[in-house]
Amino acid sequence: MYFCLQTDNLPKVSYMSRNITPNHWTHLSRVTDEYVLYIVNSGTLFIKENDCKHELHTGDILLLEPGYPHEGYKESACDYYYIHFSKNTFTTFDCSKLDTIESILLKNKRLFYNCDPLSYEPYTQSKLFIPKDLYITDKAVLNQIDQYMQEALFAFNQQNEHFKLICSCKLIEILTLLSTYFSEKIFRDTNNRNTIVKQMDKTQELLTYLRNSYAEKLTGDSIASHMNMNFDYLNRIFKKQTGFTIFSYLNTIRINKAKELLLTGTMKSYEIARCVGFHDEYHFSKAFKKSVGLTPTQFLQLPR
Repeated sequence: MYFCLQTDNLPKVSYMSRNITPNHWTHLSRVTDEYVLYIVNSGTLFIKENDCKHELHTGDILLLEPGYPHEGYKESACDYYYIHFSKNTFTTFDCSKLDTIESILLKNKRLFYNCDPLSYEPYTQSKLFIPKDLYITDKAVLNQIDQYMQEALFAFNQQNEHFKLICSCKLIEILTLLSTYFSEKIFRDTNNRNTIVKQMDKTQELLTYLRNSYAEKLTGDSIASHMNMNFDYLNRIFKKQTGFTIFSYLNTIRINKAKELLLTGTMKSYEIARCVGFHDEYHFSKAFKKSVGLTPTQFLQLPR
């Protein structure tokens, strides 16, 4: 079972806490109309949901669904976080074949590459997926979750103004972290996927390089030298992963950065052209209109 965040709804947290149990403790029996997220810090948590038994250890994450009874089925000692939140947070779907969830996650990545970062598209196009249960082995990820939970619990316990909104935001940060970890784990754990993983790693490395170096004069040779890889091969795997050639994506990064600078209203067009990596104002305006459909001046006149 997998869950997709409803981005038009803010998850509403009713209750959250950390439970450090005594020895020979058993989880209570109940039915709730909310989702409950468990994050195990240490020990063992034995919990049964609708006759399905789960044995959770350090690094295990479990999401219980609304409307199903759950209870402990064995005594144990455990240290865990839990969060109760609204039932309209997710849509659910059953994806029993791994190839299907892989294709969904690959499509999700490509949607993200195609989104305009200055629009609402990243909310509506890119999807946040998490599985019902997940085992996290990366200590850095566990430490980050722990930090988010401590920040959320501090806000919840202080109950200052808007504390619920803070809790909701921290929950989204946790879900985002879980989704990213899950997506990477799917591709790394699947048999015979070494080539795909290497291509994804190279694509991510190149994306980082382009986003940090877009203002520089970049050529096929300079990119190939930096990446230590043949440019034509690199271009093929990049397009396979993103749907863009390297230079078309570089152009997209430059145009999006130019939009940001135009909206600040502090720089002239020729200054923006230079800042985002174009030779001159003429080439910048031509590329901008081809990409956006408007000149930089017309773009600024759009209602906002």
